[in-house]
Amino acid sequence: MGYLYGASVQGIQDFIFKTNKLQEIVGASEIVKGIESFFIQTYKPKEVLRNAGGVVKAIFEHEECQKIVLNFPKEVMKQAYGITISQAVVKMEGKFSDEKEASIELERLLRIQRNKPIIPLDINLGLMKLNPRTSRTIVTYDKNNEALDRATLQKREAYTEWFNIEHTKNEKVKDFKEISALSNSKNKIAVIHADGNGLGQLVPKLGKKLSSFSVALNEATQKAFDDAKTIIMRDVVLGGDDMTVICNADDALLFTKTYLENFEKNTATIKELEGHTNKLTACAGIAYCNEKYPFHYAVSLAESLCSQAKKHSNRESSCLMFHNIQSSNYQTWTKFVDDELTIENDKETILCDFGAYYLKNDFEPTVDALIHVMETYKSNGTPISKLREWMGELHKSSEYANILLERINDMSVKNIEWDDKEIDKKLKDLYASLSSKELLVEKDGVLKTPIYDILQILSVSGA
Repeated sequence: MGYLYGASVQGIQDFIFKTNKLQEIVGASEIVKGIESFFIQTYKPKEVLRNAGGVVKAIFEHEECQKIVLNFPKEVMKQAYGITISQAVVKMEGKFSDEKEASIELERLLRIQRNKPIIPLDINLGLMKLNPRTSRTIVTYDKNNEALDRATLQKREAYTEWFNIEHTKNEKVKDFKEISALSNSKNKIAVIHADGNGLGQLVPKLGKKLSSFSVALNEATQKAFDDAKTIIMRDVVLGGDDMTVICNADDALLFTKTYLENFEKNTATIKELEGHTNKLTACAGIAYCNEKYPFHYAVSLAESLCSQAKKHSNRESSCLMFHNIQSSNYQTWTKFVDDELTIENDKETILCDFGAYYLKNDFEPTVDALIHVMETYKSNGTPISKLREWMGELHKSSEYANILLERINDMSVKNIEWDDKEIDKKLKDLYASLSSKELLVEKDGVLKTPIYDILQILSVSGA
């Protein structure tokens, strides 16, 4: 008989993403990653079922379980001021001797614990001076006389330790301390969030294979990232089936496509999936923004875009969605669609969110096809500037927009640098009913155009 222990680390998102300073984001990420190794090395569980993404599930004997319940939350909260931990234990006997039933009960208990308030270690009193960036108690100042609270200090120390280790391994590793170091020539970065599909339904079916599956999945995700990453990029969350990275806006689309391909390929070799599925798929969201845009808002948008991609694919296929943040204040994705991506003129209502874009799909637009269309529109003699005018005209009058599109196509035919047959072929590859003369098509039950998405990517590209 054993005891199934579970812990859920809360406040990870806020701990990592509440700052726009890259060294603090990286440091916070390293601290969170360190929790996983700390758990294994310190408490040496009998069997680990999950240890990634801030979730711990493991089986202990009685004395070891007592020790971890008393000490683990305290030790982790001391390492990362600002996060809290909920924990629960299920005695594996009777109906809970079955690992599946014990896991269900553990999840129920953890949900209860998460709803109970926990006092963080960095609580402040009114008489304490606060760091104006974080509203947390100041504990020291850096060499530039910048105020530092305990969490910020921990993050910077973790960053320094990480950089020294990585620089020893590879002298080409760059000391990125500000997000601006990752931006392109237009001061644009991309925040990418990717998440596996169908894990919630799969995990309860794995039974005793869950522990080895978790290890294999973590390795598959890490390898998918390593094989796709570029130099100007930093992973912030990477474990289990989750990935969140910051990168140069120029690299985001191709990197995300390659990562999703790698994820499918790598998970196809996980032997624990035999009898359940051939491979795992994943969805991703890309939020393009200015380097000074509040980082936690961009992360939230990337996660929302990922959720929309999952919804569009019914969590069955790998696909992605993206958006270029142009407004100064944060909005939900639904608000973005209503305010920025919906065109209502005198005759029509047109939506500009043409995605999701799939890795492979005979009936939906693919990432490859989108890239090919964009490359064609980058060529000499491109009418892309005129298509921006056409998008503006769509807001005013359907008839005038049609007249302008006819004029654009007439001019394109006469332009010896522009191959209108080539773009027609590429547009048809993107979506069967598209052509240079038909840029508004029925999709997902409404009238849509891909031109806004194409203009988004071209506008953030520094190339």
